[in-house]
Amino acid sequence: MPLLIPTSEFNFVSQICKAAGMFAKGIGDDAFVAGDYLISADMSVEETHFIIENGQPASVKNAVEKCLLANFSDINAMGGISKAILFSVCINKNWNKKIRTEIANSVAEICKKHKVKIIGGDTTGGTLGVFSITVFGKKEGRVLLRSAAKTGDDIWVSGTLGLSAASNYSRVPNPPLKLGAKLSKIKGIGACIDLSDSLSDCLNILSLQSKARMVLEEKLIEVKNEFWLNGGEDYELLFTARKSARTALEKIPNINRIGEVKKGAGCILITKNGKEKIIKPSGWRHF
Repeated sequence: MPLLIPTSEFNFVSQICKAAGMFAKGIGDDAFVAGDYLISADMSVEETHFIIENGQPASVKNAVEKCLLANFSDINAMGGISKAILFSVCINKNWNKKIRTEIANSVAEICKKHKVKIIGGDTTGGTLGVFSITVFGKKEGRVLLRSAAKTGDDIWVSGTLGLSAASNYSRVPNPPLKLGAKLSKIKGIGACIDLSDSLSDCLNILSLQSKARMVLEEKLIEVKNEFWLNGGEDYELLFTARKSARTALEKIPNINRIGEVKKGAGCILITKNGKEKIIKPSGWRHF
């Protein structure tokens, strides 16, 4: 089975890394590894990632929180805890003082809730609003990389998939922000990625970076909506683990074993009647 390039975005980032000769640990993962520290950056763009509805405070807070949690999730996927952020914002010139105040208050409130310090950033203005965040985290155990899946590993996922897509991406995600650190301390954990994009995309990324075949078993998957495979922005964790880790993992609530890593390439779903279906990357596309 041929390897499928998950997204044009993934391919574009890979081209940059190749051209720059980047070789550092964490390049191509959810965060860059610098000793005991993890660094990641992300952006949320108005009309692409969020909409502020008539200046309503709730929609402002939701937009800010969604962006922050997406960044904290990157650190979580690497096995760390978020510690500090640089928060930069492009202010839409049509946003009034009330909206700007709500943005400032929301950033402070959400960071305080998650014990994350605001250490700086930048501001500018434009025709669309943009939140740009650089988050600094600290690893708790082993760093979890997308390239660490091994033949024979179980495939696990946290939470209920497809909830964000089922709500038309209007809900604020609830990522399991302490799970990555817990996994990093369990012997036998392999690859890990956060489901910012769809399960189908992320499985293909793990396949590509771990040089392995990802096999899902339909009989193991609890399907609660039609978006479980191709919906994005759930920010749950998809990870692999040696079979020796099952006992430890089965004690953790809200995670489920859904398949196995095989020798080869690509991703397939084994249906309940035993047929094999290719899982193509079919999630969110930025461009």
